Amino acid sequence: MPRILEEASLREHASGRAMISALVVRKQTNRPQPSSGFYRLARRTPFMRKGDNQEIWQTELRQLRAENALPQSLPGERSVTLDGLGAWMVKCNPDKWDLTTFLASGEEVITNWSVMPNYRARMMADGQRVLFWVTGRDGTHPEPGLWGVGTVLGPVWQENLIGEDPGYWIDEGQRQRTRHFAPVDIHLFERPIPRQALKDDPRLAGMEVFRQPQMGNPLFVSNDELSVLDALVPPQPQKITVSSSGAGFGNPVTNGLVEAAAMGTVRAHYEALGWQVQDDSKYCYGWDITCRSPSGTVDRVEVKGVSGSAPKILLTRNEFRSAREDQGWRLAVVTKALVAPELQFFDAEAAVLAAEPMVFEVNLRQSPPA
Repeated sequence: MPRILEEASLREHASGRAMISALVVRKQTNRPQPSSGFYRLARRTPFMRKGDNQEIWQTELRQLRAENALPQSLPGERSVTLDGLGAWMVKCNPDKWDLTTFLASGEEVITNWSVMPNYRARMMADGQRVLFWVTGRDGTHPEPGLWGVGTVLGPVWQENLIGEDPGYWIDEGQRQRTRHFAPVDIHLFERPIPRQALKDDPRLAGMEVFRQPQMGNPLFVSNDELSVLDALVPPQPQKITVSSSGAGFGNPVTNGLVEAAAMGTVRAHYEALGWQVQDDSKYCYGWDITCRSPSGTVDRVEVKGVSGSAPKILLTRNEFRSAREDQGWRLAVVTKALVAPELQFFDAEAAVLAAEPMVFEVNLRQSPPA
């Protein structure tokens, strides 16, 4: 008679991917582990023990095997391809990862998120769309639903978080079990699109997040589903931060992290070439660092960091002036600054030609009202 063990396996990387229970069936203690297909066969949430009667156990196993034989898409199956992919979706469980404090700290951009080490994660690639979904019970805060949209910035990487700063993690055990992360650039909404509103839309009722709420990251969103979601996302205000260190899209907290990462990337680039690097950002010259080569060449480099992959930046009036007037001025743009920095240089002429005015300062102190 098979010996049936119930093994609860927490698969909640980073944000709570929900509990998955599996049956492990062995006839002997030295028998090889069941196939991955059997784990899939025996998936129950949770598996409820019905008693000690052997016939009950056998009936349960027959039922599970019958279910597994049905032609349906189960979580463990290789059932999705890039042909129908509109976007990936990653989920956040606020009971595991403190989204409330993250938002209260002024953060607005998710730069990486945990995923399961499966074939879907291996399919994630630079440029693909990604959605940020928050789970939870109805009536809780943060409200469950769609909280952000963005882009995948590259392949999944593996990292050991044991012993590091817990950051916004609430579940320390889960943090230490988390290993695989996808680099992303996800901008969070000021207000989410509620889960119930999306669930009530018949065009979205079949979304994987509704059909398989226990599934781990990443989830699949079809092209048709993404088209519906894109139409439901309200226009997001474009925030501009202007400070003594320059101007940029987004909030001061995120901008500071991105700018620091970009400065480090550019400094490392010049130092690797044997140049001397001097940080002049506090002087508001119109550039951030002055670089001198062994032969005496001087580059006056304005550094801009971007969390995403598009080299779209802001120049202040002083930086634009410097680009037109100061010899040796160069623009260094670091994309994917927080996850996989990519450095690009532009000369002053290219920067000036690509610049378009967005905001004008209007001083009406000396102008009489109409």
